[in-house]
Amino acid sequence: MSTGASIESRTLVDVPAQVERVHGDVRIQSLQHLRVLAASVIVLYHAELQITRLTDGAHQHSLGFGAAGTDLFFAIGGFILVYTTHNRKDTFAAFLYRRFIRLAPLYWLFTLLMLAVLLVSPGHLLTTKGDFWHILSSLAFIPYPHPVLGLDRPFLFPGWVLNNFAFFYLLFGSLLFLSTGRRVAALSIVLCSLVILKMLFGATSHLLDFYGSTVALDFVQGMFVGWLFLARRESPWIIAAAFAAGASIFVAGVLENVSEGAERALFWGMADATLLFVCVSVEKRWGWPEWRFLSKLGDASYSVFVSHLFALALTASILRGLRLFPMLGVSGARIVFLGAAWTVGVIVYSAIERPLMRTFNRQ
Repeated sequence: MSTGASIESRTLVDVPAQVERVHGDVRIQSLQHLRVLAASVIVLYHAELQITRLTDGAHQHSLGFGAAGTDLFFAIGGFILVYTTHNRKDTFAAFLYRRFIRLAPLYWLFTLLMLAVLLVSPGHLLTTKGDFWHILSSLAFIPYPHPVLGLDRPFLFPGWVLNNFAFFYLLFGSLLFLSTGRRVAALSIVLCSLVILKMLFGATSHLLDFYGSTVALDFVQGMFVGWLFLARRESPWIIAAAFAAGASIFVAGVLENVSEGAERALFWGMADATLLFVCVSVEKRWGWPEWRFLSKLGDASYSVFVSHLFALALTASILRGLRLFPMLGVSGARIVFLGAAWTVGVIVYSAIERPLMRTFNRQ
């Protein structure tokens, strides 16, 4: 593949750093570090459920802000698609192919792994049961009501994030014929319209209820950050003001106990978009620390995202079996869960994801 094709082929939260460049051969290092942050808070957010189980329900979920990691992934996704397609010609089919080979193989692998666990040891999956259409829809990135929870969530639960990405890819790819600015404007109108339609008629369609979720606004904000990054060189005063505003919004969200509700885009989405804006603007003006270890972890962020529920469940079983939780306590357990998720994710990236991508890229 050519260098341009390689750059354009990687656009999700899992995009390796070496393909994101600031008009030349300089990496956008801050994106890698933001991915590490996003994946880490998502792991901690989901680890709360395991801690609640280890304490027999005594522990109450207290990291609602961890949901902000998902919004940060969405914002980064919007930014990257705008940046990597700017002033580049591409076909709709080629665009979708490159993105879906990044999205699908690892996700399908872990979906099938979860199906195997369900068939062999169903007692380990208390909130899951086999449903042919649910599993098929999950593999096809189509929202479908969960047979146990009733929500539009796929068989591998975190896949709802990928369902949103798949939809976003379809919309973005269909507008490749437009210039960058017009593409951002047109897609923003479409996504905002879906959010408004859901507010008015969401109960009439589960697809509108899913695609009209306010997380769509995270993509919009990420795209605008990408457009501003391409068009402007921000002053220090604007960067400082954005940081202060974003920090204030985030603190307000924590104080309001915001988690995954409809208001998440007003708190987490806006806070994450301003954080993204600040980081890429700082890097464009003054540069960014390389911190190779964090950059390598950023490469594995997608593997962590797809595999972390398995890592958390396995770690919880070990802590319970060895009776280590009373010694660790809640804070110690969080550290162990986070370390385990990243360890498994890095192994998955090195042993599975990276070889898969090398094979697809050669093809």
